[in-house]
Amino acid sequence: MTITLNRLAYQFGTDNNTSSVSVGLSGSQDSNSISASIQITADDITDGKTLDDMTKADFETLAKSMLAKLTAVTA
Repeated sequence: MTITLNRLAYQFGTDNNTSSVSVGLSGSQDSNSISASIQITADDITDGKTLDDMTKADFETLAKSMLAKLTAVTA
């Protein structure tokens, strides 16, 4: 299934810096579909960047990685 980015929504703190970003993802295959909203905060970034440094592609990659971890089936 191909998962695509369909929304980016920035939340700003009182200091005008980005406090979090909501990333919308969706996909469908045959009669199956998925829709997700992933909230990204500074704690989710591990490469030294800030939320304000990240690009649309960075957010998409990170959100897809977070989605895979969140939806992994455990026995």
